Amino acid sequence: MDFVRCTWARPVVVVLICLASAAPAFAQGTGVISGTVVDSTGAALPGATVTAIDASSSTVRPTVSNEVGLFRIAALNPGRYTVKVELTGFKPVTVADVNLLSLENRDLGKVMLQLGSIQENLTVTAEVTPVQISDSSRMKTITGEDLSNIQVKGRDMYAMLAILPGVQDTNLNRDFATWTSAAAITINGAPTINKDLRVDGLNIVDEGGCSTGFVNLNMDAIGQIQVLTNGYTAENGRNNGGLISVVTKSGTNSLKASGWYNGRRDRFNSNDYFRQVNNLPKPLYRINISGYTVGGPVVIPGIMDSRDKGGSRKKVFFFASQEYTDDARPTQTSRANMPTALEKVGDFSQTRITSGAIQPIIDPLTGLQFPGNVIP
Repeated sequence: MDFVRCTWARPVVVVLICLASAAPAFAQGTGVISGTVVDSTGAALPGATVTAIDASSSTVRPTVSNEVGLFRIAALNPGRYTVKVELTGFKPVTVADVNLLSLENRDLGKVMLQLGSIQENLTVTAEVTPVQISDSSRMKTITGEDLSNIQVKGRDMYAMLAILPGVQDTNLNRDFATWTSAAAITINGAPTINKDLRVDGLNIVDEGGCSTGFVNLNMDAIGQIQVLTNGYTAENGRNNGGLISVVTKSGTNSLKASGWYNGRRDRFNSNDYFRQVNNLPKPLYRINISGYTVGGPVVIPGIMDSRDKGGSRKKVFFFASQEYTDDARPTQTSRANMPTALEKVGDFSQTRITSGAIQPIIDPLTGLQFPGNVIP
C-alpha cells in the first residue's frame, strides 16, 4: 500500500489543519522569576505584591517580597510573562514580555518603585537576551520555533540536539524516531548512560544499560528542549553527564491544532552506482509519517470557563498529540524453530543442531546433561 494505513486519521488531520497552528504553551513548570523590589533611594521594599501573568493562558502567579525586598516565583511554565509589582503609596511597575525558558532562573534585578498614586503606572520592557547572573549553569535551548523551522529528516527530536555546543550524536542515520533514539546522544564526551533525560520534570532514562529514553515524543508535541551541560544547580544535579529537559506543550485560552504529513518514496531517489552496474532496480523505500496536535481550554458551563482571560484561578487546559510511522524497506529474513510436541513435555532426545548431533540439555544444578536428554 502506497499510503499510510491509518486512513481514519487523514480526515482528522485535515480538519485540525483548518483550525489553526499549535501555539507554544507548555505543560510543566521548571522556570523561576526572581528579583528585588527597591525604592528610588535603593532601599528594600518589603510587602510588595508581585504578580506573574502567563500570556498564553492568562494564569496568574502572585507572591510578596520579603523583609529585604526579595521575591521568587518558582515552578513556572516556560513562556512569555508580564510581571506586575504593586505597593501602596507607590506607582505600580509592569515588566513586560519576560521570556522565561525551561530550567531558567530569570533574575529581573532591582525593580524600582517611585512614589505616586496607584492610578499611575510605569512599564518596563524586559531584556531580550539577559546575562545569566543568578547561577553558574551553562544551558542551551531549542525553542518551539526551532523545532518548526529547522527541517530534520525523520522528525526525531534527538537529531536537533547535535546543533548545540557540547552535544554529540553518533547516530548518522535518523530516518525516523525509534525506541533507541536517545542512546546515541552524549554530552561533553561523558558516557551516554551518564546523562539525565527528563520529560516535564520526570526522569525517563532506561538505566538497565541501554541508556535510551522510555518516551520518544513527536516534535510537534514539544514546546522546548533545554540542555544543561555543566554548572548544575541543586535541583539538577542527579547525573554528571549532562541534562536534557523536554517540556511538552499545553492547551491555551483558545482551541488550536496542527497536522502534518511526511512522505518519502524510492521513486524520489536515484539508484546507487553499484546497483546500476549490476542492472538491479532501486530497493523498496516507502515511509509515511503523519500526525496531529490539538489543545484548548476546558469549559464546563456554570462551573469553569478556562477561556476567561481575567484573573480566575480555575483554569484547566487539554492537549493531545499522536504520530504514526509506516516503514516499508527490504529486511533480512530470519528463521526460528517452534517447539515440537516432545520438546513441550521436556523430551529433547530428538532435538538436533545443524550438524545433526543431539543438542545436549544441561541440568543447572549438576552441570551435567539430563539422562536421555529428557528434563524430568
